[in-house]
Amino acid sequence: MRVQPPHPQSPGNFIDAFVKKIFSQIVVFVDFLKWYADPEFVDAVDLTKIKPTPTHYIGKAGDERIVDLVFQCPLKNGNGNLMVVIIFEHQSGSLKKIPRKLHKYISAIWDAETKEGKKVLSAPYFIVLRTAKKSHRGPYATMTDSLPKDRNGKPVGHVVEIGYQVVDLPAWDFYKLVGGPVLRLALGILKKMIEDAGEEFSEAMLPLLEISDGEQKIELTKELVQFIDRAFKAHNRRLDEAKLSEALKPIVEETMIKSFLDEKYDVGFAEGETKGKAEGKAEGKAEAVLTFLRAKFHRVPRSIEKAVRQKTDPRTLDSLAAHIVKCDSLKGFEKILR
Repeated sequence: MRVQPPHPQSPGNFIDAFVKKIFSQIVVFVDFLKWYADPEFVDAVDLTKIKPTPTHYIGKAGDERIVDLVFQCPLKNGNGNLMVVIIFEHQSGSLKKIPRKLHKYISAIWDAETKEGKKVLSAPYFIVLRTAKKSHRGPYATMTDSLPKDRNGKPVGHVVEIGYQVVDLPAWDFYKLVGGPVLRLALGILKKMIEDAGEEFSEAMLPLLEISDGEQKIELTKELVQFIDRAFKAHNRRLDEAKLSEALKPIVEETMIKSFLDEKYDVGFAEGETKGKAEGKAEGKAEAVLTFLRAKFHRVPRSIEKAVRQKTDPRTLDSLAAHIVKCDSLKGFEKILR
């Protein structure tokens, strides 16, 4: 029985996945609140007790799936919680659909809490993280906008409006992004990929230099490169090695090289991911070795490039990668290569 290949992710899918993975870290979410949420709200919440909330609150239907993030935020006064929902809007040119989504979300949350026997329901707090190419202009959309009007233009019936906050990514100057390094990395990369398809994404990687934890730096670099690679493909472009080398040049280190060459890491520096496993792994590692060579020595002679690509043993390529850090010149690396 032939197994059908998985359907490729749409641009929205992989962007949503990236945002959810980064922002689901409590530290990053709290950092985001401190810098971008309403200060009055932030002051009322105990930031040390925030925790993610299961997304079953929102429902399981396709149009109700929660790419958005939900967090329970206890109040300092102990009188209850605010249920904070970050709604990620990366394609809409307007906010027309937001009011109806808010009504659906808070109804689902309150229904779930009622079934759980909670006497005090959570207060809603909605933040729309908007990443369309152009900033939103004019008043925010309301439920009233979608309802019939009388002769005087006033809405017919009684309407409950739910307030929300909009954090508009295109409105920010890249160099004015604030917050900790992980938050600025995520927002900066998002901005670059959406704004200009990543023409100059290397500057968005610079906050990595502020991260002292080696393992965290490695994992973040993996996530960012995977996201950038997919964003380029979404624009029918290939992430070229020169651009990647330039971006990684300030942060190249031995531990990172070893991690990048781990067999579990499959970003696709070349096209190895479309070939057989053994061949693809070797080819991918060979391209990664060349990437780090260019990051350290800028230009790599064709003779060395050809010799590296001819290596088919993944362990040999791992060894070559480890020696890059120790070599002071290409001649030294060439001796090892032989």
